[in-house]
Amino acid sequence: REKIPSPRRTALFSMSDMYCNSSIRHGLSLVPFEYVLACASCPGAKSGSLVISEFAACSRVIPGSMKVNPSRDGDFARAIHRTLEQPLLERRHWQEQQSAWCSHNTVQLWAETIVIDMKKVRSSAISAGGALRSASCRVGLTKSTYKEISTHTLKLDWVYSALANSHLQRLVLVDVDLLIRPKDEMKENTKAALLRSLMTLAAEGNTHVFLLSSERRNFLLQWLGDLQGLEHVGLAAEDGYYYKWPGSPSNRWDVRQHVTAEWKEVAKVMMEQYMERTTGTLIESDKVACITWHYGTAHTDWARMQSKELMNQLKDTLEHLPVEVLIGKSFVKVRHQEVHKGALVGHILSHYGLRGGLDFILCLGDDSLDAGLFSLLKEFYNNQDSAQPLSLFACTVGKQPSVATHCLYTLEEAHELICGLSLSSKRKGAKPAAAKTPKQMRSVSTMLELSGMS
Repeated sequence: REKIPSPRRTALFSMSDMYCNSSIRHGLSLVPFEYVLACASCPGAKSGSLVISEFAACSRVIPGSMKVNPSRDGDFARAIHRTLEQPLLERRHWQEQQSAWCSHNTVQLWAETIVIDMKKVRSSAISAGGALRSASCRVGLTKSTYKEISTHTLKLDWVYSALANSHLQRLVLVDVDLLIRPKDEMKENTKAALLRSLMTLAAEGNTHVFLLSSERRNFLLQWLGDLQGLEHVGLAAEDGYYYKWPGSPSNRWDVRQHVTAEWKEVAKVMMEQYMERTTGTLIESDKVACITWHYGTAHTDWARMQSKELMNQLKDTLEHLPVEVLIGKSFVKVRHQEVHKGALVGHILSHYGLRGGLDFILCLGDDSLDAGLFSLLKEFYNNQDSAQPLSLFACTVGKQPSVATHCLYTLEEAHELICGLSLSSKRKGAKPAAAKTPKQMRSVSTMLELSGMS
């Protein structure tokens, strides 16, 4: 196929009414930018319009372009018809906007932006994960494992020793979503051992255990089941919108802040459009202060592309409303900006701070949405009175950069930590035990399971 020379291509663009791009998978194509500049700079050129596939990268940056899904013939035809019927005044308006954008965003500006982004990524990775072995930026980080860039691996005996030396109140915060796993990932005996360990901790008068969850109240209680001692545990559902204090019955929930959610209808309409075009996705809209688009069972590459597009549209549309748009491992969530786990934990810290204070805090989370929670705990630790020492272990589970103070690399390590805490709490008054070998540490969970069976 012969390529049209640049002068002939420019002349063709300047005399055309519309440029159509129907690519299914396309990177950064410069042809639409050439079309815009040709129509704007050539004498006697027409005020052309753009109809661009939503899979083309340029569709996300050129203002006023008509974005379509080329797989939908009817939508594509209607988009072409609307573009051809567009009033001349509107055509000229968008042509001026597009020409100004292309003239401002030069190759030199793009290169400078990329360098600035790489510097930001490198500085944030250093502050989140510790020292870097290499001076390289984005390329070096993507090839390195999290163990190579992190120096804050949590040693379990640190936690056990701090718990044994604690004399004031203790606070244990566990993200229940970290423990809720499909049956093939988490056996029933492991689940029972974890819950028994948490109940053992909560049974002590000076230890307060809170299970934080993004799930609904009925689902959380169903997962916990008819558990003995559940009334001693604090619970939080729907990212802290509903919560229960330790000592309260499981059917008594408090609401820290009532919110109005008229914005949910706007977000739902936009999510429904992406649900129709992305097979295997669903919308969860029955929570009070948030609405979520899940794409975990959809085609991975296609769903990720759609999730980023949806997130950008939601941010633009809901910019002036009291909400925040978040993207997680397999979902896009819109939630009220005052309803999140960090806000509830701040309320919990204030509550126990007025009742004797805390000298031990352990928090376990595994998602990027827990970043606000970790940041709040670090701020609380930095503002703590030096006369009252505090042991803080804000720990993320998984191989990802995080603002948490410590990290564990596998879910099994988190399970072992939780089970080991209940054993350490039974040794109150005893001297802190010496550091255990990995073989001894792995047997903690087994010892608990055997004690529960006897």
